[in-house]
Amino acid sequence: MITLIYPYRNRSIGRVRNSLESLTGQSNKDFQVEFIDYGSEPSLAGEVKELVTSYSFSNYTYSYTQYQLWNKSRALNIIIKNLDTDYCFVSDVDMIFAPNFIETLHKVKNPNAATYFQVGYLSKEESEKNVPFKEYKTKFLSTSEATGLTLFPTSKLKELNGFDEFFHLWGAEDTDMHHRLRNNGVQIKYFDNDLLMVHQWHISFVGKKKKDYTRDFVLTDIELLNHEHKDKNHNMKVTQVNPDGWGKRVTKSEFMELNDHPIGVFLTNQTKDVNHLLHSLLPSKSVNVLSVEINDSKEFSMKRSLKKFLGKRVNLFYSMKKVNDLVLMQLIAHYRNKNYIYQVSENAEKITLKIKL
Repeated sequence: MITLIYPYRNRSIGRVRNSLESLTGQSNKDFQVEFIDYGSEPSLAGEVKELVTSYSFSNYTYSYTQYQLWNKSRALNIIIKNLDTDYCFVSDVDMIFAPNFIETLHKVKNPNAATYFQVGYLSKEESEKNVPFKEYKTKFLSTSEATGLTLFPTSKLKELNGFDEFFHLWGAEDTDMHHRLRNNGVQIKYFDNDLLMVHQWHISFVGKKKKDYTRDFVLTDIELLNHEHKDKNHNMKVTQVNPDGWGKRVTKSEFMELNDHPIGVFLTNQTKDVNHLLHSLLPSKSVNVLSVEINDSKEFSMKRSLKKFLGKRVNLFYSMKKVNDLVLMQLIAHYRNKNYIYQVSENAEKITLKIKL
């Protein structure tokens, strides 16, 4: 049997339905779906769970990480770590599959090779059609540079401790995995003999970038960091990653323990406050749970300019966006294996961090 793994958070339920529906007509039924919801908003999570579990071949798992950075690697690893099928395919809710897709997976599966597939991209108008697979007209085709949809021998992923959980938001975890598998003696093959999947149109991540960082965890230059990390792994011929553990799911009780914890430290965006948090409070681990609220100081926006104009000494401040970037970078670099909650208020004037150290 082959397991299709769907990593997910807060995506269109219509696209999920279209993808799963395309699996109902497969010529080969020897597959299952493991759908890992990495912290969708509760109302949407309830809807998607009901949809996913309505298919006899699908299982649904939820990780209580709605206030953590998106981490596709960890989402996948939650499933991979305990997977008992010999092969798994990293899927995507945007995919609609040809009726012979599973049949082809069984034909190309190889215990010593990973195979990734060409994708046809649909226009917005074409994505709205409900037609047989062969009738979709693709706008363009992916090349061998797109590495995201791959059939893996499960044991080879486990040997390497799964996907590298350093990668956050939208990164290079798929290409990194290909590199590390090659370093470990596994062949990487590209399948473009036949088009077996098409991608439903949606607004791209790049297109959604904005200055507002209150909900979608916008982090300046995260793509550059991810690609630098991928290149470092590649140049150093890294194979195994995640030495401190991998595939950890946050349970409801673990989430509630943090969510209900009262704020213990109140700070402003003054540089000395933020620097003390990052370089003293966090690494000291002097408390079991550190619960911090950082508020935008009115002195930063009102009094500081006047004092500076009068030649008086002024306190130094980070912008709240800078505070956001500094804190998130610390979480990625040093605390990604800790359970944490990170929230920014709707008016972007308050940041809350709760972390179990």
